[in-house]
Amino acid sequence: MIEGFSTIIFRKFLYCSINDNFTHVIKPDMQKILRITSVLYLFLILVSESPAQRTEPPFLKYLNHPWVDSVLNSMTTEEQCAQLIWVAAYSNRDISHEVYLSDLMRKTGIGGLVFFQDDAARQAEMTNYFRRVSKVPQLIALDGEWGIGMRLRDVVQFPYQMTLGAINDDSLIYRMGAAVAEQFRRVGANINLAPVADVNNNPVNPVINYRSFGSDPQNVARKTYMYMKGMQDNGIIAVAKHFPGHGDTDTDSHYTLPVIKHSKDRLDSVELVPFRKLIENGISSVMPGHLEIPALDSAKGRPVTLSEAVLTDLLRNELGFKGLTISDAMNMGGITRYEEPGKAELTALLSGMDVLEYVTDPELAISKVMEGITKGEISREQISSKCRKVLAAKYWAGLDKAKEVKTGNITNELSPATTIALIRQLYASALTVINNTDTLIPVKNLESNRIATLVVGRNEKSLFQERISKYTHTDNYFIEDPGDAASDNILEKLKDYDIVITGIFGTRQAASSDFGIKPGLNELIAKLNTQNRTIVTYFGNPYAVNKLESIQLSDGLIIAYQENDFTEDLSAQLIFGGIGASGTLPVTINDEYPAGSGITTPGNMRLRYGIPESAAISSAFLDHKIDSLANSGIAAGAYPGCEIMVAIKGNVIFNKTYGYQTYDNRIKVSENDLYDLASVTKITGPAAGLMLLSSEGRFSPDAKLVDYLPEFRRSNKSDMVIRDMLAHQAGLTAWIPFWQETVKPNGKFRNRTFKHEESKKYPLKVADGLYIYRNYRNKIFREIKKSPVGDKKYLYSDLTFILMPEIITRLSGSEWYDFVIDSIFHKLGAYNITFNPYTSFTLSSIVPTEYDSLFRKQQLHGTVHDKGAAMLGGISGHAGLFSTANDLMKVMELYRRMGSYGGEQLISNNILKEYTSVQFPDNDNRRGLCFDKPLLDNAELDRDDSYPTKSATPESFGHSGYTGPFVWIDPVYDLTYVFLCNRVYPTRNNNLLTSMNIRTNILQSIYDSIDR
Repeated sequence: MIEGFSTIIFRKFLYCSINDNFTHVIKPDMQKILRITSVLYLFLILVSESPAQRTEPPFLKYLNHPWVDSVLNSMTTEEQCAQLIWVAAYSNRDISHEVYLSDLMRKTGIGGLVFFQDDAARQAEMTNYFRRVSKVPQLIALDGEWGIGMRLRDVVQFPYQMTLGAINDDSLIYRMGAAVAEQFRRVGANINLAPVADVNNNPVNPVINYRSFGSDPQNVARKTYMYMKGMQDNGIIAVAKHFPGHGDTDTDSHYTLPVIKHSKDRLDSVELVPFRKLIENGISSVMPGHLEIPALDSAKGRPVTLSEAVLTDLLRNELGFKGLTISDAMNMGGITRYEEPGKAELTALLSGMDVLEYVTDPELAISKVMEGITKGEISREQISSKCRKVLAAKYWAGLDKAKEVKTGNITNELSPATTIALIRQLYASALTVINNTDTLIPVKNLESNRIATLVVGRNEKSLFQERISKYTHTDNYFIEDPGDAASDNILEKLKDYDIVITGIFGTRQAASSDFGIKPGLNELIAKLNTQNRTIVTYFGNPYAVNKLESIQLSDGLIIAYQENDFTEDLSAQLIFGGIGASGTLPVTINDEYPAGSGITTPGNMRLRYGIPESAAISSAFLDHKIDSLANSGIAAGAYPGCEIMVAIKGNVIFNKTYGYQTYDNRIKVSENDLYDLASVTKITGPAAGLMLLSSEGRFSPDAKLVDYLPEFRRSNKSDMVIRDMLAHQAGLTAWIPFWQETVKPNGKFRNRTFKHEESKKYPLKVADGLYIYRNYRNKIFREIKKSPVGDKKYLYSDLTFILMPEIITRLSGSEWYDFVIDSIFHKLGAYNITFNPYTSFTLSSIVPTEYDSLFRKQQLHGTVHDKGAAMLGGISGHAGLFSTANDLMKVMELYRRMGSYGGEQLISNNILKEYTSVQFPDNDNRRGLCFDKPLLDNAELDRDDSYPTKSATPESFGHSGYTGPFVWIDPVYDLTYVFLCNRVYPTRNNNLLTSMNIRTNILQSIYDSIDR
């Protein structure tokens, strides 16, 4: 019953998880149900599939199938014998290799091919050709322990088994098995020579080591079972190797015959545990290792491959295995040193082997077996029985009606985005924290900690450091050779930092040469530990940590297991709480760090970075939609370039730049570019300050303006309620062209207002070569004070946000922008949101805006576009902020998370809900406090008449800016969207961005992607 109902449901869920075309048909609520069902299914199969309910290898039910009978009866004994011989095939060799194989197939009818390195398309072509020339199609095998990328270039690789051994969610291993099966099917292969079921309990094992799931027999058993089941549930034959266990050797069976001297009891309790579980649960094939095991076979120098005591007495009779036994490569030193070719193959078949792979001389092997039949050493019935099993496996694999493998787009289809998302999840789940003194991980207090990063083993900035820079400001250092004299110089520079985050690169997985540990590494980390708080990520084999005493003393220590883009990216995210740590050591490092060790750390504290499939969204659909809309704006001349960033549930799933900073196509838009936020400043700067003060009980939007600014007492604004002001319905005029008062009719500036050089009286830069009188701000406030007041109805006004900073300054006791920067921005790690960016950033990283022909008469670059904000020295509440998309996203995420970020509640949840809610719907006013909202009747409107878009929920909020930026947050969809461009370059008269609805159409496409 379990194999009926729940398997169907679980497969449906897994198909959703790994199939790009189906994932998004399932609605979120149904996906949740399927996930719950899958977890239940895993529990049920683990409980139900016990020795009392043994599962047979799935292909065995076809042993007496008519197709099997028909093919078997059509064969000579020699041809049947050939079915048991599989040879190596290489897709990277010249045509003579292909000719040799095809001639061999025509002449003997060999039963299978084991493909090795090169190209997927080439392998598919060869597979198609070989199956055409063969009387009986070959079974195609690959050694794909970490997917076919282990053998074929340009195909993404899954993690090593030791990395997977650190994962505590075994359902991920099943999903990997299913995804690997999909790869195999796509390339036309039927058998994966995996999983490795060896329990690796020897740190210097030269041949297994990181290929094993670890040193805990039960953990290895669970994971090999899930890997096997994931493959076999999806049509690929799994092969458990290297029976009865190759994990406790210090010699390599490729070159010699390892001797395992353990007792039978020890083998039963450790080495055989995974194999027993696999056999009890239907593994189709077992691969014995070229091993000598005296406790099982007393004959000195006899490999398991040739041992009847092991292959028949133990494997078949005692453990009850009925599937295919497939040999390890018959050209390995572990067997060729002890038995001559031809005779070795005959002895192996006599001892209990069914299939012999990587036979170097197939014709000799077949002739020796036929000679053995003539001599009565082996019977025709034995050969026929073995051949019948091979044919049953071929029928189960669908070779009775095998179709040609399509070669078009094969490389891309072997590494789909769904597979990339799964691989990211596997690596993230494996990351293991084994030191975390004073809960240093995830790093907190970004505003008060000076942080440096140090990469050891490289001479340039790494992806690890690039990702860290997305979380906060860091200074970055590199040491290629830790023993170099330059190390002391760098250590001296690092003394002034509170935390040094170090990545150790360039090591090796193999135990030889001390895992590639470079001289001087221990000393370098030891010195670092004495002068700094340190977090070390080791991108290599965990066994090596035992040889690095110094990193064991680091405040934070993360084992990433492998060195690649995935682990660099994800370990950086772990350090800052984008993701949490849940991995545990799969092997024992030493007494301090036994297998199973691992410290859990929280995740989703800050932004994390992934791909659309990480949020169950199709990247193909989303990319196509957004790319099309963004590029249409560039093609139409709506803007020269833009950046778009999308996060779902705090997971940045889309971040792309398009075009150039200007129309001359000189500088491409970069993720590190700063844009003029214009009116998005309102919700980014003063809104954050007001909400923070409201959270502390120091500010109320229900107070009157005069309560905070007494100088307005005798004005027409003395009774003005701030709530009305923040909701744009206080009657304030929309804006005041302050700059016009400074210009004479002849176009020249009035006396004593501006100077072309900076001085104490003229300290505020308005533009290059233009400085305004220090007290001109007072005149601006007087202009606002005497401005007319209209009816109490919705009218968007800048004036409120020119006044609000003064209130923040008086209530906080510091300059308002310092208050917001220190209390909000820097706590978020947002060091790339700033006023007047020209003071701290290169102009090449600041996107230019308009050529101001009326007021400043120059190209604006690095100074604020808004004239009023410029006359306030570039710092105002209505405009003036510049930001990268990444740091602006942090602020918007703070709002989506209702005031919580980095493990700290910066703004009260209730306050944020209040500010982002519609205030006066009865007055036909859609606005929140500071924030824009959808139209009040948005749900009833046609798509073209809605704002910001049809799918935006009533709970959503955001803002747009005159220069082109747009942000939108939808808590119902857990959606945060940032769009940045400079649509006013070179002139504000270009309104194509609005008329083409590019920003809101992109937003709708995001909703559409989620709804799919």
